[in-house]
Amino acid sequence: MKLAETFANFVKHTEFKDVDTSVVEHIKKLTLKQVMGMLVGSAAPTSRKVIRYVKNYSGQPESGVYGCGFKADMAQAAYINGFFGHASEMEDDQFPGGGISDVTTWPALLTAADHLKLSGQETIVALYVGQEMQNRIAMYASVGTDGIGICNLPFIGIYGATASCARAFELTEEQVKASIGLAMVTGLGYMHTWGTDAHFHESATVCKNAVINSILAKDGATSNPVIEKCLDMLTGGDKNLDFDKMIEGLGDAPFYTNNTWIKKWGFCFFTHNFVDILDKLLKENDLKPGDIEEIVLHFDPLREVVDRPEPKDAEDSRFSTQHVLAYHLVHGECDLETCTEAAINDKRVEAFRKKVRVEYHAEYEERYFGGEGKMDIKTVSGGTFSGAMDQPLGSPKYPLSMGQVVDIYSKYCKGILSEAHIERTKDIILNMENEPDLQELFDICTFRHFLK
Repeated sequence: MKLAETFANFVKHTEFKDVDTSVVEHIKKLTLKQVMGMLVGSAAPTSRKVIRYVKNYSGQPESGVYGCGFKADMAQAAYINGFFGHASEMEDDQFPGGGISDVTTWPALLTAADHLKLSGQETIVALYVGQEMQNRIAMYASVGTDGIGICNLPFIGIYGATASCARAFELTEEQVKASIGLAMVTGLGYMHTWGTDAHFHESATVCKNAVINSILAKDGATSNPVIEKCLDMLTGGDKNLDFDKMIEGLGDAPFYTNNTWIKKWGFCFFTHNFVDILDKLLKENDLKPGDIEEIVLHFDPLREVVDRPEPKDAEDSRFSTQHVLAYHLVHGECDLETCTEAAINDKRVEAFRKKVRVEYHAEYEERYFGGEGKMDIKTVSGGTFSGAMDQPLGSPKYPLSMGQVVDIYSKYCKGILSEAHIERTKDIILNMENEPDLQELFDICTFRHFLK
């Protein structure tokens, strides 16, 4: 129970003065991304079914539903906001870490912050303790989860989301431990769901359960929060997980929250470094789409999940490296239209998808981003241009500036928020630590954007 006790102390006793300035900066970047992601996801066709569900079973009007103009009870609002954040595929992940993400911590906590009227500083602290906890667990558990098809986003994301909400609800240390034990039995996720609504549902239920876990723990619910035993059972008991590393230097640098990689586009992160390589090779060598005979991708074994040469629908295309590369070739960049039915059926995109070939390398480690991310472009004139990136732009190795993240926020919020609301919400987020509450942000994102 050492992990639960250590993390409970961290969740309960961390104060804003303890949060490093680099962490505050990164939390602002992730807040920009998740607010934008929830707004974009609210307009996604796949979200219509959950909007109907929550409208029919909304409960007490406690927290706002992003982009929809109504409120629901806190748990239902956390569920639907979490679904939106993931449906946009704009979530930000950590590697190694099995794809652990901010799409569980942020929707859950921001939904709770709305009802509980947390200050900006309280919000930052709650987001930090949850993200730091889950990123640390996932970093060292992924050696056992990556190779067996487990998606840590819900399995371990439930710890982070619950910790964030536990802080928001001002739980005692004992209550935090109880909430952690409740978290163990409320998060499930598997790689085979990727490209379906179930993938969004599995992380959205984490957001909902995080709220419920905190409410139940505060009301005296009991549990057995042995994280070590849970992780050993999850991974087969033979992976020698390094539990001590999960809590080593907790609260001090290096801060695992800052390991969260920032997404630039609304499709699977496994494809991003290949889009970056393609863009770089095209520009550096003045290559035009018509110059390309074939594109060869070098994949690690786990990246098979994004080897989908003929995506069957818009959601499936978010996990097709062939499709996103073909779209980039045709349009010169990726955007909100990349993963749509129109893009899938575009004959030009279809033709370029057929020019992308995958080669697998058994020697690459069976870990997410285990390979070198190499691409070869073969031209019709007989030349070959090669490039490699083991991490995409937006990762710790190639970080995005705050200005670049603001540009992503503004680009994707256009058409959902007015220019004035984009500017105002951006300013609130960048000034979070000085805001007595975030009610204006929630109001704009839930209701006022309709008045644009």
